Amino acid sequence: MRRIWLACVIAVLAVSACGSGVANVARPKVPTPGKPVPAAAISRLTVMAERAIAANGGKSVAWATAVVTTHAKALTSATPGDTEPAGGNTIVYLLTIKGQFVCHACSGPPGSKAPTGTYLSMVLDAKTFSGTDFGLSPKEPAVSPSSLGPVTYLHVHSAK
Repeated sequence: MRRIWLACVIAVLAVSACGSGVANVARPKVPTPGKPVPAAAISRLTVMAERAIAANGGKSVAWATAVVTTHAKALTSATPGDTEPAGGNTIVYLLTIKGQFVCHACSGPPGSKAPTGTYLSMVLDAKTFSGTDFGLSPKEPAVSPSSLGPVTYLHVHSAK
């Protein structure tokens, strides 16, 4: 009896963990702030996260998450102090990745070194998946993505 119970618990945990940190929650068909990331978007967001990791020399990636929120709220986490004069209510995905990053494509003063950071954030328009904002920081976001909605963990790999 104990083996059957344990097998059932393991099976439930394995199924609930697949593709998400949100267990036993109905996923909406369209991205809605405060709701889980739609299942149809998870694979595309995972690919985009892995491309960002590769483009920024991501090493030792610990995790990557996605949250559905508004553009204005996403900026409070991804690029604190940045504002959106128009379109703040646009629905977006906020990707947050913890690892070791170097942004060779980022601009800076002549002779400066490429920015580095432990937390990479990207804001993507939920309709088009186009990037609207990017942040790189040595510290965790002042506004936790989990305060903006249910977090979905993406299964990503470090850059090779």
